[in-house]
Amino acid sequence: MSRKGSSASVSAKTVKSKHNETGKDPITAEIKAAYIAVLNHIDKDISSKDELEKVLQQAGRNPTQKTIDKYWTKNTKKLTYQEVSEIIEELKPTTEDDLLKAFKKIDVNGDGFITQRELSRILTQRGDRMSEKEVDAMIAEADSDGDKKLNYKEFCCMVMSTTSRCQESSLKRLERKERKQKRDLKKNPSGSKKKDKMGVEMSLPPISKQQPSIKEPSTLTDWYHTHTKGCFHLDDEQKIISHQYVLQVDVTTKLWLTVKPINVGVVKASTKVPKTDVNVFIVKQNEHGLLGDVVSFTNVKNKEKYCVQCELPAGSYRLIPMTTGCHFKPRTRTIKEKAKLIQPKGDEECELTKEFKNALNSIYEMVDLDSNGSLCRNEFNMFQLRTGGESVDDDAWEVVEENFELKKGELTRKGFLDLNEMEANDGFSEGGEVDDLWVTLGSMGFADDLTLDEACPFLVDIYTEHCPAVIRAQPLQRGGPTLQKIICQSVIHAAGFTRVKMIGQVKLHTYMGDGRVTFVMENTGSKKCGMKLDCSKSENCLINHDAMLQNVQCHAGASTVGLHLVPKDEDKEWIINCQETLMTS
Repeated sequence: MSRKGSSASVSAKTVKSKHNETGKDPITAEIKAAYIAVLNHIDKDISSKDELEKVLQQAGRNPTQKTIDKYWTKNTKKLTYQEVSEIIEELKPTTEDDLLKAFKKIDVNGDGFITQRELSRILTQRGDRMSEKEVDAMIAEADSDGDKKLNYKEFCCMVMSTTSRCQESSLKRLERKERKQKRDLKKNPSGSKKKDKMGVEMSLPPISKQQPSIKEPSTLTDWYHTHTKGCFHLDDEQKIISHQYVLQVDVTTKLWLTVKPINVGVVKASTKVPKTDVNVFIVKQNEHGLLGDVVSFTNVKNKEKYCVQCELPAGSYRLIPMTTGCHFKPRTRTIKEKAKLIQPKGDEECELTKEFKNALNSIYEMVDLDSNGSLCRNEFNMFQLRTGGESVDDDAWEVVEENFELKKGELTRKGFLDLNEMEANDGFSEGGEVDDLWVTLGSMGFADDLTLDEACPFLVDIYTEHCPAVIRAQPLQRGGPTLQKIICQSVIHAAGFTRVKMIGQVKLHTYMGDGRVTFVMENTGSKKCGMKLDCSKSENCLINHDAMLQNVQCHAGASTVGLHLVPKDEDKEWIINCQETLMTS
């Protein structure tokens, strides 16, 4: 049985009628699309049993291991496109009788239902094995009545939607490839042939015109809801840092999570929300805070939001935000004039300028993670760690409590502004020094003209169906190797979203999500090696590095993120052209 993806399902009938309208033979188109989805070109031969299985799955044939062994024997070295076409035509699409036989085979106790245990016995032990978490996710999506088992109708819907998704995904790739060929023909009307280079080439539709592949639950207004803000910053070494969160659920529940970049403070009505891409990874965490496997991540974009829907067993999880760094980069512009922070108020005092107050209000809203209008000690502590590098001890918090306005034990906006005005007056009395104020502003992402251009605030909304979720913010920190490992894990196991190409000892995984393409290099060999990734011919793309040509190193038996690409203009088509060259050491 094929693994299910997360994209929207369409019926095979719809796929066929769509291609009949264009005058193409639907069977030929589906076969070609399936083949290209795995091998990128029909001139390339299938060289492994695994590749054959993936092509058959992309063509919607759901082959058994017995079927695979029939066409790929011990003596088989390769299969051509023509040979595979004949196999696919011979293997008719799944029928109702096939589904009924499969259902009865899995339903070992004959009670008319398939449980998680019965389905796991099949999918976790043979062929392209699935984890128990993936099986749980399959059942959760198909289980329309919520009884945590599948009746015959639900089972049929699960299998047919999986088949349809594979076919639809393959046909979309074929259409993108054909569009690119037409553009190339216009650029090269003489028809002279070029040498076929190894690489990844694909044309992706405008993000703004794509329909989201999942919709928010229709009963979402009845679910429990909580939210938190966060922010991406750059540390002293220009590395991206952000808040992380601990999420706790007491019972197994369905989760709907969204994240989006936001504006904070005083902004003009015409000001657009930053284009920064934002993702959140949900990672299992044990009682000691040690991280386990990736549970899910926001792989669907709906307008400005990045979304994920999954089922969470009772327990503790870490939410790790990530931005690729394609949009969010260190400041490069020249500041023409430095803003004024204070102005005299009599002979011995000063007051904050309107511009500085606006910046402080923006900072206050960034630090107020729970958006309750005041800063608790933990929120103020994270602010102090960021701007001064020190925690707020009991003595320091006592000074805050005694001198500035609090509400229910939390620092109000007025109290926060008064605190900064007190610091300004301390500097004013010593000759007008405002260096400490600029340290605060710079740490929070403000430039000398008080433009917020090295910080990206975001909002995370969390909906749970069966119990309230408790979320606790953690101080700003780098993702580091842990985040790199999580990204690699999510790409390698992103069924339906990732293409894999074997180049020598390296598997190059290409993840194609909504609004992001990520290349992950997996070194299966026993020696360290490198790969040159050249994306210089890509169009309407931003990269997370300074140049579109990158040399990526990977240790033996390890995986590493090669690069990320996002569209520069989401209203236009974006073209990925990545040529790879393996370099051994």
